[in-house]
Amino acid sequence: MPLPDWDDNTNKSSRGKLLIIGGSRRLPGAVILAARAALRIGCGTVRVAVPESIATAMGVAVPELMILPLAETSHGTIAASAASKLIKEQMKVCSAIVLGPGIDEDKDTEKAIRELLEKAFLPTVVDAQALFAYDIKQKPAAARILTPHEDEFKALRDGKEVDMTAPEPVANEFAQQSNAILVLKGQNTFIATPEGSLFKNEAGSRALGTAGSGDTLAGIIGGLLAQGIEAHIAAIWGVYFHAIAGEIVSKEVGEDGAMASDFINRLPAIQQRLRQETRRKHSKPSHS
Repeated sequence: MPLPDWDDNTNKSSRGKLLIIGGSRRLPGAVILAARAALRIGCGTVRVAVPESIATAMGVAVPELMILPLAETSHGTIAASAASKLIKEQMKVCSAIVLGPGIDEDKDTEKAIRELLEKAFLPTVVDAQALFAYDIKQKPAAARILTPHEDEFKALRDGKEVDMTAPEPVANEFAQQSNAILVLKGQNTFIATPEGSLFKNEAGSRALGTAGSGDTLAGIIGGLLAQGIEAHIAAIWGVYFHAIAGEIVSKEVGEDGAMASDFINRLPAIQQRLRQETRRKHSKPSHS
């Protein structure tokens, strides 16, 4: 499962274009966290599609972003009419999508999410409020990575409870039935694939249980997807990067009081170290 290993001739165009669709007047910060995480994991460029009332603030908060203002509802959420414009104008120029961070509850917005999920032919991370609009019976147009925590997973399963101490059978079944990669977040995070593979991440710390942590994870996975990594590998590496960042922050800052932005700032150094380690493991031994 190699990490992106770019040479000195690489540039932003080589490292992928990620489209993040989300945000609302009430929850603008989630998109910022996801976008910064994607950039810090090495994605070449990040486009952020947000309601027009918060668009300027996004560009000021993260100058490296390209901002796409969207039509919005009276509640400051994404309007249904925005979906067709995004599909028409952005699908051919971007490499991957993160859908959901910062989206607020609204029936009109839900229509936009459903249309995007149905028609977007790019690999997509589906997070937060977008999960509630996901139709597990619908065959996806491209790879879908779902990133629910326990309550969101319960909603995806029509209110059925899951034993988070041993969710493996349920996670496997869900991934195969939904034809999506499942990242079930908890004290241990489980990644299940439609082909029946299951991975368990035991790294991390309780510092990760903080506001915006899930948005950060979605951005990491999306940033890896945009760089051309296969969807299940992007999910596995994304979870691990996130967990290792949590461990480092818990040692340097403390487990209590850590912020999601603390994890993001550690990502480049973590990736450099892990890339060197995986490169050594995959290098062939020399013969004299």
